[in-house]
Amino acid sequence: MSIQNHIISDHLVDIKIVCATLARSRASIYRDIQRGDFPKPIKLGSSSRWRMSDLNKIIDPDFPMAA
Repeated sequence: MSIQNHIISDHLVDIKIVCATLARSRASIYRDIQRGDFPKPIKLGSSSRWRMSDLNKIIDPDFPMAA
């Protein structure tokens, strides 16, 4: 993967995008975070964001994980 593709795929997304990308509810995402089955969000003030590369890793296990 090129550096440019990695940078594009590693942008931060909010819970609405996480839910839409994975076709899951907000509650199921947060439940899996509490269980340790889903990556914890990056906190920006009171906002929660996830790396798109982490979501891509869930969708495609061969996708390189964020550093």
